[in-house]
Amino acid sequence: MVTVFSFIGSALLSASILAAPAWSATVTVLPGAPAGGSPIDLTVGDFERIGNCGGGGSVVGDGCAALVKTDPAAPDAFGRFDPLGDYWIDSQDINELKWTVRSPTAFTALSFALTDAHDQLDSFFTMSFDGGGNWTPIWDIAARRDNANLYWLSVDFGQAMTEVAFLFSTKVRPGFDGYGISALSITPAPAPVPLPPAGLLLASGTLLIVRLRKRKSS
Repeated sequence: MVTVFSFIGSALLSASILAAPAWSATVTVLPGAPAGGSPIDLTVGDFERIGNCGGGGSVVGDGCAALVKTDPAAPDAFGRFDPLGDYWIDSQDINELKWTVRSPTAFTALSFALTDAHDQLDSFFTMSFDGGGNWTPIWDIAARRDNANLYWLSVDFGQAMTEVAFLFSTKVRPGFDGYGISALSITPAPAPVPLPPAGLLLASGTLLIVRLRKRKSS
């Protein structure tokens, strides 16, 4: 009986290891605004300064925290905007900014608009993903872009998620470089697939063995 239980327990453990999803994030540049998806509100509380405070002409206040902006014609917009005509989160020229996306609904992918990134001399832009405790670069802008450039980005995780984190890195002084993030939406995860009859039978058998072992011990 012990042998059977050990075999089933090992099989279940092996299956759980094999079924454990790998951390991944694949970025696709879309030709335009994505169709469908469920919009998610962006707040400055989703963004955490990791690097230095900003200090360029687009900065409002001390430049030590991301800020909501709504007017692309304002002197502090500097080419940043929301392509949907609403609001954007301005990086305030912070050179390393962590963005955490949380949702009560599980999702497999998300999309957002990135504006005015990597448009300064000697600049760069790298997007990294927190794949279980380590920042892994997943996308960058290879060359300097024009002011007010726009990217529609889609990130696919290949599994259901409720929270993900990104790190955006760009240059620090002299000549700060900033960007805007807006129009976040998620692709809800499909409904869970019911456990197949074979899986139910295996689970029931395991529970029966456990009960028999307890009864034998008592």
